Amino acid sequence: MQWLKRVVRACMEWLEGGLDRICGPALNPLTQLGALGWFQFWLIAVSGIYLFIFFDTGVTQAYSSIESITRDQWWAGGILRSIHRYASDGLVLVTFLHMLREFGMDRMRGRRWFAWVTGLALVGFIYVCGITGYWMVWDQLAQYVALSTSQWLDALPIFAQPISRNFLSNAELSGRFFTLMVYLHIAAPLLMLLFMWIHIQRYNYALVNPALKLMIGTGAGFLLLSLVSPALSQAPANLDQIAATVGLDWFYLAFYPLMDRIGAAGLWWLVLAMFGVLLALPWLPRLREPPAAVVHLDHCNGCSRCFDDCPFGAITMAPRTDGAAFSAEAVVDPDLCVRCGICVGACPTATPFRRATALVPGIELPAFNLEALRDQVTTVAGTLTGDARILVFKCPHGAPVTPPAGASVGIIEVPCTGMVPPPFIDFVVSRRLADGAMLAGCREGDCYERLGVRWTEQRIAGERDPYLRDRVPRERVAVSWAGPGQGADRVRALASFASALSRPATATPPGAPAGQRAPWSLALARPPAPVRYAALAVMVTAVIVVLGFFSNQPTIRLRGDTEAIVTLTFSHAGRNQQECRRFSQEETAGLQPNMRQIGGDCPRGRWPVYMQLELDGRVVYAGTRQPAGLWKDGPSTLFARFKVPSGPQQARVALRDSGRESGFDASASAELDLVPGQNLVIEFKQPGGFTFK
Repeated sequence: MQWLKRVVRACMEWLEGGLDRICGPALNPLTQLGALGWFQFWLIAVSGIYLFIFFDTGVTQAYSSIESITRDQWWAGGILRSIHRYASDGLVLVTFLHMLREFGMDRMRGRRWFAWVTGLALVGFIYVCGITGYWMVWDQLAQYVALSTSQWLDALPIFAQPISRNFLSNAELSGRFFTLMVYLHIAAPLLMLLFMWIHIQRYNYALVNPALKLMIGTGAGFLLLSLVSPALSQAPANLDQIAATVGLDWFYLAFYPLMDRIGAAGLWWLVLAMFGVLLALPWLPRLREPPAAVVHLDHCNGCSRCFDDCPFGAITMAPRTDGAAFSAEAVVDPDLCVRCGICVGACPTATPFRRATALVPGIELPAFNLEALRDQVTTVAGTLTGDARILVFKCPHGAPVTPPAGASVGIIEVPCTGMVPPPFIDFVVSRRLADGAMLAGCREGDCYERLGVRWTEQRIAGERDPYLRDRVPRERVAVSWAGPGQGADRVRALASFASALSRPATATPPGAPAGQRAPWSLALARPPAPVRYAALAVMVTAVIVVLGFFSNQPTIRLRGDTEAIVTLTFSHAGRNQQECRRFSQEETAGLQPNMRQIGGDCPRGRWPVYMQLELDGRVVYAGTRQPAGLWKDGPSTLFARFKVPSGPQQARVALRDSGRESGFDASASAELDLVPGQNLVIEFKQPGGFTFK
């Protein structure tokens, strides 16, 4: 499992590094997949509301109303239908990319399991929404989806009657079906929205809106795709006929052709196995976590900065319990704390300048206490020599730190750069422990702990408490945001920072004008603007082509050009396995009045029903269906479809429901002349016997 994570992470890092150079970190779509999912959900919701206004439920009205929306008002309803379709496919794409990325970055284990598990529930809602949406169109694709979904659900032993029997013929299909689909298609997104809210509940400052330019670009891409390749209905559904081929939306319906190979029961086992593995991933293997952050009330003044800065909502403010003059105290929930230490960096008491007393802040990580960090800073700084002594606070999730030639670099690894209190930077620079201090964290816009990069920059710039004091020269403070795949950028930034520190004090370091409150930084190397714009155009075109192609291609073949379909079905209770014993007059008189009408003791068990179909003397189906119910006293049901050659044929069908070893209790024969694509329904009803229609 770990090797797979490493492969996925390497691929993601490579892609994200390239996109950083093309789009810039602020517009990198791979770092905003969750927010893009939210944006596409709202596109789907708004367009869906408009389409619903003009949608008409009914066997024939559904298709005609959709066609009217698409063609009669293509400039509004047609475009919105296409956006509705492509945004739905895009939602599937970004959802699975988001899951794959979180898996590769190992962001679903430990305290992050909640987001992973609720995300799996969201995947289910996405597919319910999409599948019910395809049913409502009621074209040939909808017919295929309805029949396949019904057969898949019929494999579950929870329905008294096969759902598939509702789709035997056009005459038997009720308009209530479309009313039900409308209800499900509205209810599912509402439940999905609820779970989306639950999904982000453990995150403070959750990103639910992508960058404005990214939203505009995404919307423009969907609009362009809608104009170039509008979403259109296939031929109208006809239950009396089976189309030879249908265009399939492979984002939503890829598993339906698989069911034709492994069967409905096999598909259920496959889906359950995949879901079980995905559900177990947060605990495979179990993450060994250090102790959660602890609050030292003797040093906590209830300022609530740790509460404000915690990315995962693990800290709450509660009334004071120790009788101190302060009104509130911080309380850490160990079940939510991810041990990032950002709360430590936010604590105003986390200052290394104290000597009279032990360095104990209001909140800290037991496995990484600040007094030990101060000692480590002093020790590592004592080993530095030369004109460019740099002390680097490195996060374990970013690019490695490689000391450049001519510089003396000391490295201190911390859980997150956001854990480093600004006074520690002041301590390093003002005490001349090093010529400069660098905070080397994750990729910009993609902090492993979500907010460590943002809070660090704001604290150094004096925009967020606790802030780095103005007396600290910003040219001696550097930040480097680089992911594991951006090691070259980290090396370049460190070398340039060392070079700037080696210059005379009057020199202005590159990238940081004198007097600027922001830390020294070096922008990513980016190609010329024409190259970036061309690469961006290629990327957008590739995404559009993928969405447009796989939303309707490749087609799948449902039958051969010379084949017809035979549907064999019944819902029939076999005979009682034992004869009823009639009550005597005395036994009847001894019963309660409401029980006397029973008249006898009838065993509940019924015989299975056996059916056999022959075409031109060749057995094409033979099977036994067991009675339903815990006591085997319900009806036996059958819905079976199979392909047969078209043309004239002699058909003989027979049924046995009495438990006898040979012979049949009902039979019928018919001369058939099947045409290609015809759906012949052979049904047994009691009374009435067999019908061919």
